[in-house]
Amino acid sequence: LKPKEAYLFYCLALKADLKTYESYIKQETLAHEYGINDTDQISDWLYKFQSCGLLRIVKTNLKGKYGKFQRCSYFLNTDNYVLISEVLKDEPISRQLKGFLILLKCKCLNGTNTTQYSQNKLAKELKLSVGAISNYINEAIDNGYIGKDEKGIHLLRTDIFLRTRTEFRKAKPVKAKTKLNYKKIVAFKCHYFFCNLQIQYITLAMHR
Repeated sequence: LKPKEAYLFYCLALKADLKTYESYIKQETLAHEYGINDTDQISDWLYKFQSCGLLRIVKTNLKGKYGKFQRCSYFLNTDNYVLISEVLKDEPISRQLKGFLILLKCKCLNGTNTTQYSQNKLAKELKLSVGAISNYINEAIDNGYIGKDEKGIHLLRTDIFLRTRTEFRKAKPVKAKTKLNYKKIVAFKCHYFFCNLQIQYITLAMHR
């Protein structure tokens, strides 16, 4: 997926049931949540997600007060995932950068916020140009989302990108701007097809 597409999947996941990962959101509503008016583009991306194995779309014919209508249900595949909180949605950065940070999280070592991929390797894995990767990383560094050292690239905002084990480098936690509601943490699906992962993410039960 491209960064903009990854961010749309995140927006959809935020609107899914916390137990079943099923969503009945209308495409118009999802387009509003994403920040565009083009529902045809939203529809195209949703069907792309289905072709990638990220979700299953089920259409149901229903009868309501004003006649018959068709409802789409979206069943998210969450066999493998990373944890990203709802805080990201309200961050003052572009959809493209948000999507890139999501993709970068999917490339981090299992349970951490650290990736040891070089920029060239990330470009190959994410099917983006090296220049685009460099621009995204520089913008993320300038805005305090990423740090770099000899051990890799690190996502610094632990209120957004949740860790499940110790990092190679201890990043100073950033205090959340708002109190986190852990019931709304996204179990963001990270399918093998999605980011061409070579490792399997640990399935976690979220208790708080």
